Amino acid sequence: MKRTMTRMAWLVAAMSPAPLLAAEALQVQVPAQYGDNVVVMGHIRNECALEGAIGKQVFDAVRKRYPDATQVADPAQAQGGRVLKLTILAVEGYGGGGWSGSKAMTVRADLVQDGVVVQSGVRRERSRGGILGPARGTCSIFELVAESLGQQFAAWLVYVDGKAPASNAAGASTPPPSPAVEPTAPAADQPPPAEPAPLPAPAGDNPQSAS
Repeated sequence: MKRTMTRMAWLVAAMSPAPLLAAEALQVQVPAQYGDNVVVMGHIRNECALEGAIGKQVFDAVRKRYPDATQVADPAQAQGGRVLKLTILAVEGYGGGGWSGSKAMTVRADLVQDGVVVQSGVRRERSRGGILGPARGTCSIFELVAESLGQQFAAWLVYVDGKAPASNAAGASTPPPSPAVEPTAPAADQPPPAEPAPLPAPAGDNPQSAS
């Protein structure tokens, strides 16, 4: 029952045309950054610009729900307020387009309030093939993966804002923990983040699957 209710809440957040809470100005990190020790094949790293793809797709999806959202290249330079920090944790796949198999990325989003991580979520998305799958190029496939991740993180952010108490934006309280997503380890110079809210539960296998 609890899992079913969580899925229903995610569907409401994903279909909502506007954010549930109009909180402080939101800045989205564009481009995203690679995490430590992330291994990416050289030509994919150089030709596909995955950091830019993730940053742009997340920002575009978030801005549809938060029209006043802006971009920030370096979260450390943000002048207070809220920042959505994006970190690529893993990249899977080879060159050769769809013929060389599926491609996947794992990304962490950290919602930072005045320099403190208050929510974190991790999502892995992979390509699914489809009629045009074999004909697509490697970078085109990764772009679709990034687009799917952008939509998922935008829905996650709406869900976080809708579930968190108003005082949570200032760090006075935290939303109830959820078992759907494991907490991520904070950076050494940051206090531990609040328990992350769950990412969208898929309807079927994955409603945001990339082709």
